[in-house]
Amino acid sequence: MKLHVFNPEHDLALAFGGRFFTAPHAGRQLRSDLSFLPSIWAEDGDAVLVDDVDNALYQLRLSRSNAADVMFVTRDELAKIAQEDLQILPWGWDAALKHQFEKAGIAEELLPSEEQLSKIRFLSSRKWAAARLGNTGVYCRSLEAVRQLMNDGKCHVLKAPWSSSGRGVRYVEELTAPLAAWTQRVIDTQQGIMVEPYYNKVRDFGMEFEALPDGKVIYVGLSIFNTVNGAYQGNVLASEKDKEEMLCKHVGVEVLRAACEKIIKGMSGVLRNIYIGPFGVDMMIYVNDDGQYAVLPCVEMNLRRTMGHVAIALTDKINPDGTAPHQLMRIEYDGGHYHFRRLKTNDNALNTSVIY
Repeated sequence: MKLHVFNPEHDLALAFGGRFFTAPHAGRQLRSDLSFLPSIWAEDGDAVLVDDVDNALYQLRLSRSNAADVMFVTRDELAKIAQEDLQILPWGWDAALKHQFEKAGIAEELLPSEEQLSKIRFLSSRKWAAARLGNTGVYCRSLEAVRQLMNDGKCHVLKAPWSSSGRGVRYVEELTAPLAAWTQRVIDTQQGIMVEPYYNKVRDFGMEFEALPDGKVIYVGLSIFNTVNGAYQGNVLASEKDKEEMLCKHVGVEVLRAACEKIIKGMSGVLRNIYIGPFGVDMMIYVNDDGQYAVLPCVEMNLRRTMGHVAIALTDKINPDGTAPHQLMRIEYDGGHYHFRRLKTNDNALNTSVIY
């Protein structure tokens, strides 16, 4: 049996780096409210770990996600699940999640080793992605090194090596005293910080991949999404052909394919015996100094499932022939709970209108 787990606090757990991580309230609320999400990409007969079965069923009905026929189970019921042939498939693996499963009585052999988890965390760092996948950021170990890089009078982006959905990111023209203090705190807690150029961005997008057991990497599809100050806002639900056409208004298809091949080449073999499953690479189209459109092949790499994977799986269910109007997939917060929405959209601007 496959047991799917939505643990959106994963990136924060990686930043913490230890077993005894406690997610902030918002992270726990998001996990609880949207624990049904894996039913979108699961298969009939799979199990999905949830906090509350009745609430998961209710949220699933509201989402109109054409989900698989899955079994919702709570943590209290984990011990009752037969562990022979059990495969645990979380949003992302980290030491804190492993510890939670250990406490629930899951056998050690069903969980990643400490060495695997250490390598997953290392490979999830922005520092590693910059060195391997074409990100133009520079890893700095001191505040003085940051100051020297920012001496060119240009705007820069400071990023913690590990952070989540816009957290740990600052857009900086001048390293003021408060920003310098924040930078030093990041360096103290994460041993360094990334300094990246500020790009004249035209569009966010990503490419989604799957790491296979033999270390090979296969391409899954495009992710076109919107962010505000680095925080995720929503994904376009459209056919692969339509998403490619959106991007090709700015760059040629050969540029997109070159970016894809760069990631496949850079990641192939790296994850063998470390990680099996989905991962994504965020990219962007920007205007370069010559006034031409260009692609940054790696803004960051997420060694986990992404909202882009969710969008692809959902599109396959609601628009299998690729002819339906585009929609926007979004997570909304009403002040107390998170909700998974599908909305009609102007795909060019990612503006929304009617809520489903």
